[in-house]
Amino acid sequence: MSRTYPSDDPTTPLLQSARAPREATYKIPESSRYVDGELGESELVLEKWNKPDVNKWRVLATFFSFIVVGANDGTYGALVPYLCNYYELDYATVSIVFLSPCLGYAIAALVSNWVHARFGQRGVAFLGSGFHIIAYASSAQHPPYPVLILIFVLAGLGNGLLDAAWNAWIGAMANSSRLMGILHGFYGLGAALAPLIATSLITTRGWHWYQYYYLMAGGATIEILTLVTAFWSARGRLVKEEYQGNIHGAHTKSSWKETLFNSLTIQSLAYPTTWIIYLFIFIYAGVETTVGGWIFTFLVRQRGMPEFTAGIATFIYWGGLTLGRVLLGFVTSYLQINKYTVATSVLICLAAHILFCLVEEINMSVIATALLGFFLGPLLPEAVIALANLLPKHLHIAGIGIAVALGSAGGRALVPV
Repeated sequence: MSRTYPSDDPTTPLLQSARAPREATYKIPESSRYVDGELGESELVLEKWNKPDVNKWRVLATFFSFIVVGANDGTYGALVPYLCNYYELDYATVSIVFLSPCLGYAIAALVSNWVHARFGQRGVAFLGSGFHIIAYASSAQHPPYPVLILIFVLAGLGNGLLDAAWNAWIGAMANSSRLMGILHGFYGLGAALAPLIATSLITTRGWHWYQYYYLMAGGATIEILTLVTAFWSARGRLVKEEYQGNIHGAHTKSSWKETLFNSLTIQSLAYPTTWIIYLFIFIYAGVETTVGGWIFTFLVRQRGMPEFTAGIATFIYWGGLTLGRVLLGFVTSYLQINKYTVATSVLICLAAHILFCLVEEINMSVIATALLGFFLGPLLPEAVIALANLLPKHLHIAGIGIAVALGSAGGRALVPV
């Protein structure tokens, strides 16, 4: 029997346990056996990062995309002092920059499953990275502050679409724990480099804050070219089913109520596990965003740290988060201690936070920040994997998409304020 790979079908199961057999197979419905426009066999095997061959380029493209996604989130905190000075606003008003992307994430949560089914990964790649380009190019024109807030909503929408799509696709592969750790590690890499580059260019090169967004626009341009090229053959499931329906004269209309209650997104909300993970990610995203967004300003204004040094500290935080996601994913998978990862990481994060609050010495502040980032790192990938293990396979994309998007939106909306 020839092997096919369920890479482009949004109904394909999302995640498998790291302990799953290398050649594990599973059955999916007749309507879900389409791969790049062709009908596959009834039994499918898990994709790998290098099988089929096109996955090598797709994986690289998603990794670069997550660098841009991370850089987008990591930039806000570093620019807060400069936005205050440029627009002559106080911190309370400028803190809205943390709120605005959450609206974009919320919109993405509502439409990501439909976009994925209608336009496929190719459409997600084009729309998500396209929103990035528009947002960054517009920010570089230093518009009025209310307009800038709306622009950041668009950037959040792009992030939300790409976040859900690439989590779903990478998570569906063999060795998902390790690959998810690497994927989120690239997010951390982007979030680590962004404040370092931004503060370096502003403090040592005399750039204005908005000139940094030319670099972001350039990165988003590379993002759209690589993603759309790599996923060009990844069409949406609904387009394929409509094509097959037209051939066989099987197209029927459903009422809006049937459409609504048959929606995978609505079905996923009926499971308590979705809301439990949503609450966990809600708290996690708030902590991650608060620390990453305000650590620079806090160290400069409250502890008298030079701006460049504070930028280094912010880089260390995001760098620790990156290493934590990559290294702990491999370690826990190898030692089979996944069930202890979350509890241990949370306890160490609490200890690092207490250390940071009680000891104001600069070196200890940096060490505590690094520890906090390192052990915060694996929590989000572990939450996504836990949700995938609890939800039925056909609800993986919808459930994880809405949990990640709404969780990130809620955390960004509540805690930074």
